[in-house]
Amino acid sequence: MLRGFFKGLMPKRLESATNAAPQGGGPCTLWIGGHPEQMRMVDDPQGLGAYQLAVEALIREESPDIIYLFSDDPEDLSVVRKALAYLSRIGGQVAVAWQLPDAEVAEMFGVTEREYQSAVVNPQGDAATLSG
Repeated sequence: MLRGFFKGLMPKRLESATNAAPQGGGPCTLWIGGHPEQMRMVDDPQGLGAYQLAVEALIREESPDIIYLFSDDPEDLSVVRKALAYLSRIGGQVAVAWQLPDAEVAEMFGVTEREYQSAVVNPQGDAATLSG
């Protein structure tokens, strides 16, 4: 189930489980990208740290305005939440997680839901509010 104001940004190809699967099989618990149509799989089902490396590589290589997060398993959003918490700690980044309510994402960044939505609409102008 998709939640949040920005669920309309989600590409159709990610609405159902993708054809790719992590090495251990099963659904991928984290897809990450700087654009909804260019997501990469992160093979870190338990959230042991590969998600942090993926976030850092994405920021370093693409320097995206917004970081998009998604899980093939809507019942297990734990790694999506860990990646959001990590983004909140490092600050200065705007993230969209379609499967979580905007209020939950905003709370993780320590801002109001309205401030979060404003930062997603205008990441260059309002990203500073999300610096944790």
